[in-house]
Amino acid sequence: MKRVIGIFLCLFSLIGYFVSFHYLLLGSTITLTFWLGLWLLIPKKFFDLTWNIKKGRGYWISFSLYLLFHLLLYGFFYYIILGAFIYLPIYSIYVDASITPTIQYFLYWIANSPAIGIIIAGYEMGIFPFTTFIGILLALLIGANIEKILKLKNLLNAYKRSTALIAIPTLGVVSGTSCCLSLPSLIIYFVALDIGVISSVLPILASPIYFGFAWYGLPISSVLILLFNLKDLNKVVNKLESSKCEIRKENTS
Repeated sequence: MKRVIGIFLCLFSLIGYFVSFHYLLLGSTITLTFWLGLWLLIPKKFFDLTWNIKKGRGYWISFSLYLLFHLLLYGFFYYIILGAFIYLPIYSIYVDASITPTIQYFLYWIANSPAIGIIIAGYEMGIFPFTTFIGILLALLIGANIEKILKLKNLLNAYKRSTALIAIPTLGVVSGTSCCLSLPSLIIYFVALDIGVISSVLPILASPIYFGFAWYGLPISSVLILLFNLKDLNKVVNKLESSKCEIRKENTS
């Protein structure tokens, strides 16, 4: 039933698309049902791994800090790269919507519209549907990974083994946050837009395919890396916990 509702909400967003031709902001708001539907289509197992777990201080700190950093990274610094300065010492929050494109750009449109704009002393940042959606997923995964790493560290201490073993899963978390590398990638992209005619390589960097990879591909790849890393961590932690239980049984018998 949950999947049926999710699919229905994703399809319902098309109504918002057609409404937006006459009522832009209203239609763009309706298309948010796409992200709600997509959220409902995420398997329950994902939330069992990332949310329905015992959450300590490490989970909440890493979750909150990463989500804040992610939104600032995509919303603030990219606007700076785009040159979004208004040169007015004002502070404002507003809701904006992109002009409705032709149907082949539907997915790109709902990924960025509507957006919440924030102006802080002339500097503008935007919070977009896609970056918010993917940021929450990444924050959940990072929080769960950190929680498992801390649990693994405690188990290794209990077994009196070297905690250097947690370096491997920690490296997985660092690799999983590689979406942050898309910031320098996009800097290269915008530079290439200006001087792409000079070199045979720069036109490739200035292509929409490269931009799509940097903006969408890297964060989605990060979700997959962190998910696989979390599954591996769970296997190691569960194995150590089961071994600990067996040792206790042997000592009591």
